[in-house]
Amino acid sequence: MSQFKSYMTTIPFGVLLAAGLAYTQLPTTLSITAVIIGYLSFAVYGLGMILSWWFNRSRVFFIMVILACSQFALSEAAGAIFGVPAFSETLYPVICTLFPVNLFIFSRLKERGIFTVWGIGRFSIIAGQMFYLALAIAANDYSLLAFFYNENGAAGTAFSVQAVLFYGITGLLLARRRKSNQPHLENAIPVLLLASLFAFYLKPQLTAVPLFLGTGGIMLIIAVMQDSYSMAYLDELTGLPARRALKEDLMKLSGDYTIAMIDIDFFKKFNDTYGHDTGDEVLRLVASVLKTVTGGGKAFRYGGEEFTVLFPHTAMEEAIPCLEQLRQAVEQTPYAYRGKNGGRTKKTSGGKKLFVTISVGVAERSEKNKQTDEVIKAADTALYRAKKKGRNCVSK
Repeated sequence: MSQFKSYMTTIPFGVLLAAGLAYTQLPTTLSITAVIIGYLSFAVYGLGMILSWWFNRSRVFFIMVILACSQFALSEAAGAIFGVPAFSETLYPVICTLFPVNLFIFSRLKERGIFTVWGIGRFSIIAGQMFYLALAIAANDYSLLAFFYNENGAAGTAFSVQAVLFYGITGLLLARRRKSNQPHLENAIPVLLLASLFAFYLKPQLTAVPLFLGTGGIMLIIAVMQDSYSMAYLDELTGLPARRALKEDLMKLSGDYTIAMIDIDFFKKFNDTYGHDTGDEVLRLVASVLKTVTGGGKAFRYGGEEFTVLFPHTAMEEAIPCLEQLRQAVEQTPYAYRGKNGGRTKKTSGGKKLFVTISVGVAERSEKNKQTDEVIKAADTALYRAKKKGRNCVSK
């Protein structure tokens, strides 16, 4: 239930709600409306394929292909092109069953390019299914498709038991595997599954399939843009805004402001003693403390074991107590070490407790330091003074 609630607060779920509202307002029986929405949805798939190729998102590319193929197979145009009576009705139970399976498979595959050996293999997965369906239809042997139909063997637009089963299994699997370095895409996939369920279940209404599948394509495009933004502006290891984000925020500053440079004390020695994996966990956990900064401050990953905290419109004397709170919080936070091969470093009660400290240098905009780079340099100099004082302190 908590997973479902978290999905409900994401952008993809909001997009799906907007599509549902549009569906209730559109005339569902006018073919011209369905044709227009159909053209728009294929434009969405084309745009999605271009963007996913540009940003090297092979998973999105192949899911876009699946969306396009599914919509085309269920359209009247496909039956007219192939000259097969009741073409979409014949394929409807098949598409309803295969779509969630394909969505799960292609959402779980690693990003290994599109026009590569691995990409060709993924094209082959889609082509193999298309060949099997074409063989069954061309041979007029629908016994090859019997698995996908209900017990009475009818095609039509009845949602089959098999489709319900595969949708249920896929939904459970997707809900269990949400962690990824592309969190926005992981949020979009389950909602896309739900959108496709609406599309297929409401297929008798002409606008349902192009509207809801096209909405799924929009979700993927938004996810690609969000993940690309995160890669550019967020530090992958700690989740803090990265140096590029800091530079852009510095350009927006005016008036009084304070900048703090923070360094983890003896971090290289810590890394050499406990290993880089443990060091990475410590960086994450120190970052999690820095995120709690008060006084209107904002923490950034500057590089290596260095962090920056920016206080817009804040004098240095107002910022120092907030930095002292951060220093004390880091000093008092224990990390449970389970060995180089025995687990992760995290805030728990088990394992050997490790402690790290931070040194902080702080400077503010002044007549002497008017430019942001001058303030950063002054904060860096103050950081060296903090280290000379014995570390684990705030210096100005």
